[in-house]
Amino acid sequence: MTPQKVLPRKIWEGPALLGESPLWDYRTKFLYWVDIENCKLYRQKEDGSDYSSIDLPAPAGSIALWHDGGLVAALGQGLFHIEPEQSLVTAIASELSGADCLMNDGKADRSGNFVFGAKHLKESDPVAGCWRYQSGHITPLEQKFIVFNGPAFSPEGDRIYFADSPSQRIMTASYNPKDGMITEPEVFVQLSGKDGYPDGMTVDSEGCLWNAQWDGWAITRYRPDGTIDQKIDMPVQRPTSLCFGGEDLKTLFVTSASTRLSPQELVENPDAGALFKLDLHVAGLPEKTIIN
Repeated sequence: MTPQKVLPRKIWEGPALLGESPLWDYRTKFLYWVDIENCKLYRQKEDGSDYSSIDLPAPAGSIALWHDGGLVAALGQGLFHIEPEQSLVTAIASELSGADCLMNDGKADRSGNFVFGAKHLKESDPVAGCWRYQSGHITPLEQKFIVFNGPAFSPEGDRIYFADSPSQRIMTASYNPKDGMITEPEVFVQLSGKDGYPDGMTVDSEGCLWNAQWDGWAITRYRPDGTIDQKIDMPVQRPTSLCFGGEDLKTLFVTSASTRLSPQELVENPDAGALFKLDLHVAGLPEKTIIN
């Protein structure tokens, strides 16, 4: 793909404290996203119509499409089903992590398993777990993290990307839907300095990885070999996550955060916590529904 000049457009003012996990529902043509710190789930059509929100009983770190409608959410210390139309939240497994951790990022793999992880609340110790929901069973993975972010999967589903954000590293490993990670994770990209910290990510139809860079004022597209294909400046200091959506899956939706910014940073960053869209020439991949 030839790099294009892309201008982010604000489509929701917010501000969210910690906007995260944008998710395009191809079944209903709704975009969903969460505000972790305000315990909110939002949705709207691509044009901004049919906007609504519901209160959640705990912070939701990530959401995915559920097989028979609604969503599955890594929420609080566990995994829950959400039926947005009825504002109904039902526990699948309410106590997976310890009280010193909170659920964070997650994504459906290409076979409809939900891979999700947690973050240590003090963001100091690698004690946060990671799990895989597969056909009604939840399996803990061996790796431990300070803050688990991502994950994303190659178009063929044979490779996983994820980040332990405080290390400024994006990691990758071979993956299969039956066993999860089947090789030791290795460094895919090492960020440094003003690059910020790798946060949410997604993979497009050409196999390139898009990453939101917390405190980096940017999102970056990486080729499968880890080299930079394109870097897009964002009007916010803390872009948090991104997903493809729209009828042709060529719209990139980007969430952002306003939490823990100083008064001066907020002056320099007036759109912090808003939701953005970018029109691209490359398409994403449709999200898989989580199978039960």
